Amino acid sequence: MLRTLSLIALLCLIARAVVVSRRAPESVAPGQTVTIEMSVWGMPWESALYTESYIPEFERQNPGIKVRFANFEDYPNRILLSHAGGIAPDVIRMNTAFAEGWLRRGLALPLDTYIDGPDGIDRNDFIPVTWQGVQHDGRTWGVPQDINMLGLYYNKALFDKAGLAYPNASWTWDDLKRAADALTVDKDKDGHPETVGLDTAWNMFYYQPLVYQAGGHFWNADKTRVEVSGPEGVEALRFMKSLMRRYTLTQSNSTRGGLGPDKFFEQGRLGMLIDGSWRAPSLKGNAPGLQFGAAPLPGHKTAITTGGSCFWAVSSQSRHPDAAWKLVKFLSSKEALRQYWQQLWVAPPARWSVLRSEDFRNVTGMPGSIPGLPRSEWQEKCGWLQLCLEESRVTVESAGPYAEIMGLYVGKAVDRVLLEGADPVRELRQAQHQANARIGQAGPLGGATE
Repeated sequence: MLRTLSLIALLCLIARAVVVSRRAPESVAPGQTVTIEMSVWGMPWESALYTESYIPEFERQNPGIKVRFANFEDYPNRILLSHAGGIAPDVIRMNTAFAEGWLRRGLALPLDTYIDGPDGIDRNDFIPVTWQGVQHDGRTWGVPQDINMLGLYYNKALFDKAGLAYPNASWTWDDLKRAADALTVDKDKDGHPETVGLDTAWNMFYYQPLVYQAGGHFWNADKTRVEVSGPEGVEALRFMKSLMRRYTLTQSNSTRGGLGPDKFFEQGRLGMLIDGSWRAPSLKGNAPGLQFGAAPLPGHKTAITTGGSCFWAVSSQSRHPDAAWKLVKFLSSKEALRQYWQQLWVAPPARWSVLRSEDFRNVTGMPGSIPGLPRSEWQEKCGWLQLCLEESRVTVESAGPYAEIMGLYVGKAVDRVLLEGADPVRELRQAQHQANARIGQAGPLGGATE
């Protein structure tokens, strides 16, 4: 724990060090070619989409610009360190899970003059929730690419065998528990069920949607203080504990052999799995014979799930911001988002015009890497994504400038309640107090200026 706190303290010092003055753009002579760098994270096949398709097409459309591509491991820390060293990529792929703190530290340029300028984009074509992680102090610091979210995967064969109706958008916590109970089968009564009704990764990340479903939240209005220890947060944690105690296959490493819940789902041993939109392609590819569908997470006081948006930002250190903007605009274009979804289908595109088009239903995959999806299976595996977005059933409120600190302390509280049987009231109160004290020590974060 001390090592983790030391790492956070080090990153905070680095983050403060990288609040740099904006560099003056370099002048470009007529006919001169400029080179800009872009950075992403992800698997090799995702990199191939950029290096073999996006970048060649962008350079064809913009003959005066060359793009150098980088795929970084340990991405958040690598970007912070590159800024500290003054060598940040011009175009940076960010995610709301870690980027809001970056924006408040001045790592990106405000893009409003570009977005609303003559070479701009139509803000109204983007799903509103996708802007929430890129706007601060009345300015916009990036352009959204996609929006992922947590959902409920279910094994159709096990539901059919138990005579249960499939999960749908009207399900509640009570429906979830009843179905999980009915789908849990321990024939020899040895305490190790042959099939289990529900499983997930039992941690802070999967606790978050339960808090919102119970009517709670994690932050105050300006996201400078943690506020999760109220009755809603406690109710959510108690509900999570009740699910884990009764149904999970993954309480013990000795019984799971180091496997995650997604592997049990692929093997047909789970009735339901709570996981992200990014899980569907791997389930389809790893278990082609598995009959599964997906639905929105069950609601309680409200029906909502948690999500995170990836977006494109221009570094505050870029010497070629005009060229970088052209690449950001290209990467967030309808054509780029259509292609990204159709080949990778890990998260819905950020634009309404793509989400509501026939292209959204035409999932091709990437031969040899990502499976395609027949039209006959699209509704049961992807229809829930469109429903959640159309009905505004997604929140990114848990992201914030101090999300690392909040996640550290609240995550420890969740672990102690789930794994050690600790009292959720006491643990959440203590976690909230510790997190707010640590935020107070961290002090206010800086930001870029015009």
